[in-house]
Amino acid sequence: MAKLVLTNANISIGGTDVSANVAAVTLTTSVNPVETTAFGSTAITRVGGLKDNSITLSMHQDYSAIEGLVYPLIGTATTIIVFPNGTSVGTTNPRYTCSALVVEWSAVNGAVGDLNTVDVTWPITGEITKAVA
Repeated sequence: MAKLVLTNANISIGGTDVSANVAAVTLTTSVNPVETTAFGSTAITRVGGLKDNSITLSMHQDYSAIEGLVYPLIGTATTIIVFPNGTSVGTTNPRYTCSALVVEWSAVNGAVGDLNTVDVTWPITGEITKAVA
């Protein structure tokens, strides 16, 4: 199986390519376990419940390119598209599309001499769609 080092990930927020200002991206899916244990059971049983998806981005702050795009979106949902390697969709480079609720923003983050970064985790409303063609 091929290994992939993320060097050419492509990320867009609301249709705007922000890849040049993104240092890290994480798409996460978890499932809420729902207990189904009944009388007579000797161990807890569970089934998968609702999915809870989120996206985490670590961005280099740029007040015109990044904050100018994201700040007006606070409190609203926006479409985010992630390609692990460039923008040609295929079985070795799926396109992940989601609608994320912009719930947090840090305008300034850093110490003397540090790069001003923005680290956010936004909940996804609905499913993450994966396309390979």
